[in-house]
Amino acid sequence: MKRIAITGYNSFIGNHFYKKYKNKYIIVNYKENINNISKFKFFINKKRFDFFIHFAGMSRSQCDENKKLCKKTNFLSLKKIINQLNNLENKPRFIFISSSLVYANSSKKIKEGFKKKPKSLYAKLKLNSENYLKENYKKYSILRLFNVYGKKQPRTFFIPDIKKKIQQKKIIKLNKSTRDFIHVNDAIKIINFVIKNNINITLNVGSGRGSLLLSIVNMISLYSKIKAKVKLDSKKDKLVADISKLRSIGYKNKINKINEKYINI
Repeated sequence: MKRIAITGYNSFIGNHFYKKYKNKYIIVNYKENINNISKFKFFINKKRFDFFIHFAGMSRSQCDENKKLCKKTNFLSLKKIINQLNNLENKPRFIFISSSLVYANSSKKIKEGFKKKPKSLYAKLKLNSENYLKENYKKYSILRLFNVYGKKQPRTFFIPDIKKKIQQKKIIKLNKSTRDFIHVNDAIKIINFVIKNNINITLNVGSGRGSLLLSIVNMISLYSKIKAKVKLDSKKDKLVADISKLRSIGYKNKINKINEKYINI
């Protein structure tokens, strides 16, 4: 049985992964603050594991609120983690959970080699982390997650935020943007595929389908039977994954299209 160490076991995606695969793998949770490198060093010298999945980090909204802590947590701690893992005789395969926000917007579906143009501090640190990992570690996978959604997602993310605003009958400020949404259950299945097959590349993790943000609001409004109050501006951009690389390496599972059922479970 493969042994996996994970950070961010209480995070949205990390917790879903742990609950789904805790009986398939031996999963060791690193429960300390990732900025405490002395405790991390003790952890990796005490535990044995084949894979290391880095789920931990501050969210985009948290980074906007505390830029200094964000840089420390989302980038500087990763550098220290990689440096410590490099000291191990048996180095684990590193799976880094990155973001589609490293890309520039495009009218076409985005492949992994597409232009990088991170705008937020959160996105810039994701790209910095990717680059440091590539330059300083041999066995790694980088997974660029698009808009992941699902049960128990934090309030600051798009879908739970819209749900709350509709319930409270607040005005929703929106534009005509298109995004790629993937359910958390599909996202963790892809992570499992990467583990199972020892994948050592950079991959997009999305549905490969674009959804207008307005259509998502309308779905939630229809399901809740509460009319959404939307203030729409003319801005229009697109960020949708090209998942042909994922398919080319053998991933055959169906990736569900976003709909009322999946939004509201």
